Amino acid sequence: MREQQHQEKKVRLSVDCTEQERMYIKMIATKNHMTISEYLLSFARKEMPKCAGHHCKRSHEPNDETAQVLRETDQEKNLIEYDTLDDFWDALGFNQHA
Repeated sequence: MREQQHQEKKVRLSVDCTEQERMYIKMIATKNHMTISEYLLSFARKEMPKCAGHHCKRSHEPNDETAQVLRETDQEKNLIEYDTLDDFWDALGFNQHA
């Protein structure tokens, strides 16, 4: 599985945190013989469906519409911003207090 991960195109993910938080995360990662990336991804991978690890034969390429939306999002096009989380939920039609 490690070989498959190295063949895939890598993208950068950034996390905003304080210097103290970064040092603490690095210390925990080092204690577990991991890089910061490996440490943080270890949590995300526990939540990913098995297909995300390419254990199945289905295509994992987004369809054209999804690919277009992802490109536009990366270019910060057609984004909608909300002042509060309540405004976001209201726009989606969810009652967050239900």
